[in-house]
Amino acid sequence: MMKRKLRKLARSPGLFLRDYFNARYPLVRTEIGCIAPHESALIARELELELAAEPAFPIDVVYTWVDGDDPVWQAAFRASQTEPPAADLPGAGHNPARFKSHDELRYSLHSVLTFMPWVRHIHIVTADQRPAWLGAHPRIRLVSHRDLIDPAHLPTFNSHVIEAHLHRIPGLSEHFIYFNDDVIAARPLPPGHFFQPNGLAAHFVASKSLSAMHRNGRAPPTLLASRNSQAVLHRLHDQCPDQPLVHSYIPLRKSACEELWSLCRDDILAFLPNRTRGASDLNLASFLAPWHAYFRGLSSRKTNVCWYFNVRSPAAAGNYQGLLQRSRAGTPPHSICLNDFRSDADVVAGYDSHLQAFLRSLFPDCHPTRSPDA
Repeated sequence: MMKRKLRKLARSPGLFLRDYFNARYPLVRTEIGCIAPHESALIARELELELAAEPAFPIDVVYTWVDGDDPVWQAAFRASQTEPPAADLPGAGHNPARFKSHDELRYSLHSVLTFMPWVRHIHIVTADQRPAWLGAHPRIRLVSHRDLIDPAHLPTFNSHVIEAHLHRIPGLSEHFIYFNDDVIAARPLPPGHFFQPNGLAAHFVASKSLSAMHRNGRAPPTLLASRNSQAVLHRLHDQCPDQPLVHSYIPLRKSACEELWSLCRDDILAFLPNRTRGASDLNLASFLAPWHAYFRGLSSRKTNVCWYFNVRSPAAAGNYQGLLQRSRAGTPPHSICLNDFRSDADVVAGYDSHLQAFLRSLFPDCHPTRSPDA
């Protein structure tokens, strides 16, 4: 054994050092703290249970999407900015990275249609926009903000406001899965991954601490919205969960969202006038509603192995390479979140072209001029 290691060191010192440090300090690419070598075994075990639990009820998928390059949308956005960003939210709600489309939706839709063929309908909630590449598809429906949100609060550029109204989508099933357009299903996923046959939703919790993030001086709008939601949950359930959800898809119950509007109407109405993300926001879809459902006994904790990273970061290249290797080996994670953090931070030159090259390699049969095939 020692002789083999010495030969490897002599012949390929770079490879030897890489393997040595990977073995001694395994990579953690997920928000649940699972080390890379254990991901596949964890997914395999979960899959056995999920395949044995097949819900019989319909399940829909919901997206929120915006094309920030649309001139009509840009004019409306500029007209809405009557006040400078709040001091405690230095431009985060106004940052162009929040509205930049890298065409992720096309690949995310393709992943759902490919890996989740059992989904009944896919609803895309937009400000009367339509992706240029999207043709007619029997399972895909475009939903206007005007169909969901009070005209007094339109136009809105605040994702928290839009997400607070998802349960109003006409014809939406009781059980639905909320996707951001930067989230991709990376492998075949059975319905049991999201919901149990008795209707319980999966509750995917990250191994992070909101309090720790706040103490570290981080105060992005999503964190402030979660902190505000903690106060609501404490009032409703005498519970104050400190863990966010994994940055991935979120299984939700429509009735739980409707119940929150009944119980917390004043809290919700108070932040709806915020045209962009503000300090008084609540994040219903990504924190408040899932935790409310959990405390109501409508969901249970499950595992979601999601590779979550910043596409503008130098670390993105290693994640792209690792994901392609895992995909070719048949051991991908459950999901990928290709997050675009900020537009004014240091970024890798050509990061957008690197992202596009990765997506084309991951889904070579997804063409920009053709609507996704079922």
